[in-house]
Amino acid sequence: MDLNFAKSLASGIQLVKPVEPLAAAGQAGATGNQFQNILTGVIGEVKSTRNEANQQISAFLNGEQTDIHEVATSIQKAGLTFEMAIEVRNKAMQAYQEVMRMQI
Repeated sequence: MDLNFAKSLASGIQLVKPVEPLAAAGQAGATGNQFQNILTGVIGEVKSTRNEANQQISAFLNGEQTDIHEVATSIQKAGLTFEMAIEVRNKAMQAYQEVMRMQI
């Protein structure tokens, strides 16, 4: 395995930060802002990986970049990031629907 490929792969993998539990119910407004910031960050990550993949594809097609492996890796990374964002959305919608079905 190429050392540069391993380094680029390792730099592309980001650790998932655990979500901290709420200390009190009074922090719901702050938590809403945190959730919004997390979603905004995820959407930004999806956009940046897609843009990076598009730039590498353009560079490869223009003959500026010859390493097809980096191009393929960036395409796969963009696809996986998008699929993860879709799955997070689906889980959030399922949780919302489950809460709405609860009887009070």
